[in-house]
Amino acid sequence: MTAQAGLLATELEARGFLAGIGKTILILIIILVVIGALIGFSVARRFGQRR
Repeated sequence: MTAQAGLLATELEARGFLAGIGKTILILIIILVVIGALIGFSVARRFGQRR
């Protein structure tokens, strides 16, 4: 019984850890997309001014 409770606790902790990693990766992806959009916008504006 104690071993099962210990395993359950470790499994829940691992799931919480994975969920935390997932949120971190999601935030990083969003930041990269925003940075990419800003760079693309500034590059497009520069090319637009040259014409």
